[in-house]
Amino acid sequence: MQRGETSTLELVESLTALQRTLRCVGHLSEGKQPVGFAALGVLAYVQRNQPTRATDIAQWIGIGPAALSRQVVELEGSGLLVRIPSPTDARAQLISLTPQGAEEVEKAYDRRATVLAGLLKDWDEAKISAAAATMNDIQQVLRAGLDDIHGKTTPTVNGPEGAPIV
Repeated sequence: MQRGETSTLELVESLTALQRTLRCVGHLSEGKQPVGFAALGVLAYVQRNQPTRATDIAQWIGIGPAALSRQVVELEGSGLLVRIPSPTDARAQLISLTPQGAEEVEKAYDRRATVLAGLLKDWDEAKISAAAATMNDIQQVLRAGLDDIHGKTTPTVNGPEGAPIV
């Protein structure tokens, strides 16, 4: 195995471990909240891109239209999302958050930030900022690569400090 392949395999292992750990952190911060972990991903994307089309949400999250449709119906039924007809495409609907949906996203970010702050209590702001920048770089490169493979343009959204999150 070539050296570059070994480094890539190490990155795969590290990202896989990080993904599992982040899932555990996310579940820890969510506990028994009324909105599930996956649904919060939908709400967060909509918050940053509203009004938006379901196809854009599905592409960003990486799920199929049927799975997203079920989530949107559930979130709409819970009063967290609303759908309106698109003024430019009669076949499409635009999705936005309700005030209750926006409040739920803010509460979720606060819960996650509190849990993360506790877990990273020994890190200073510079180290946290550097880690966030590295994660953003990785996301952007991977999303761009996926776009190249699929011939698509990835929607870009901005995080809390205006940093791009793709």
